[in-house]
Amino acid sequence: PAVFEPDRLAAVDAVVFLSTTGDVLDAPHEAALQAWVEAGGGWVGGHAALDTEYDWRWYATLAGTRFATHPAVQPATVTVEDPTHPATADLPAEWVRTDEWYDTQTNPRPGVHVLATVDEATYDGGGMGPDHPIAWCHPVGEGQSLVTAMGHTDESWGEAAFVAHVAAAIMSVTDDTCT
Repeated sequence: PAVFEPDRLAAVDAVVFLSTTGDVLDAPHEAALQAWVEAGGGWVGGHAALDTEYDWRWYATLAGTRFATHPAVQPATVTVEDPTHPATADLPAEWVRTDEWYDTQTNPRPGVHVLATVDEATYDGGGMGPDHPIAWCHPVGEGQSLVTAMGHTDESWGEAAFVAHVAAAIMSVTDDTCT
């Protein structure tokens, strides 16, 4: 948590919560991160970042929603909804990959720009129905937030398309791509 001091945050363009889970920041560091994002900082949440900071109300605003449940790891088809966004521009329109497919407590679509969805008809155990966002972005104050709920498996991080998706996501939160 000590990294989340105003002076240290001022020196970075993006913060990535890569499969964080639980309560990772104390109150002063939460306030510093919130102020930094709202003043123009970029935040990327990867996979279990949706399962983080349940006692911090603003975090749900930052992430767009929160984790609910998931079935077993299995292949599914991801549909790219925005082929022009940097985080999805180089992905195939229909992307078959294996991951742990998160259901969220609420569908984030009303408050975010959905980049990709996962087709629940292509795997067992989905609980969100035909509209299942899996990657999205949105402005938070003057800053940017982007979530990819993918990235659970070790194999994901050896998959060139997935790594490029995450790298482009990080770069995109520094340039107001989702305003």
